[in-house]
Amino acid sequence: MPAIPRYFQAKTRLLDLVNELPDNTPFPPERELSDVFGMSRTTIRKAMDELVLEGRLVRGAGRQGTAVAPRKQVHRISLDALVQDLADREQVVVRAIGAQDVVNVESVLVRGDEPVGVRSTCLHASRFPGFAERYDGTTPLRRFLSDAYGVRFGEPCPWCTTALATPRVAGLLDVRPATPVLSVAWLGHDLRGAPVERSWVVLRGDRAHLTMQGLRLSAPARP
Repeated sequence: MPAIPRYFQAKTRLLDLVNELPDNTPFPPERELSDVFGMSRTTIRKAMDELVLEGRLVRGAGRQGTAVAPRKQVHRISLDALVQDLADREQVVVRAIGAQDVVNVESVLVRGDEPVGVRSTCLHASRFPGFAERYDGTTPLRRFLSDAYGVRFGEPCPWCTTALATPRVAGLLDVRPATPVLSVAWLGHDLRGAPVERSWVVLRGDRAHLTMQGLRLSAPARP
């Protein structure tokens, strides 16, 4: 099983810290975070750079150092059959990466010959024993979980925000880093209300727009 990159581990721990702090709170400097987490300053810096690109941390504009970005307003929307609406097919690029009791599956959403989105899903490994060995990426993930593990999904609770493409996501979407994207996330529960998945879909802003009924693809607007 592939090892989880150190900067991604750092990013996860930094994000937990971001979520604990009020808006506009000065963020600890790289040296202090490096000492606390036992990671190199280079690793901490890369993780912080991605959080800045994602709008979770802010720099510049007259401020000294880095601070927690103001939280965005939340507006609930309905996004039934999101992936089916978006893409002709999914290309799994990371079948399963384990981190303690969590496994992650990542895929690129493709319409025609063009990547339009990146989907990442986290699952509890204890609920799906043997998942990393059993899932080969050829079956839609939810269908596999239903067929192989008997999961019956309830209605998801999605939310949407804007973000800037991280270098990794930009490479998968064939756009420049820091390109504006749409980020749709949701928590999936079974019919008993128990959490099953936490998923994100990052979409190219020039290939998608939102409607009240859901998400549809669109061509870029003409000047």
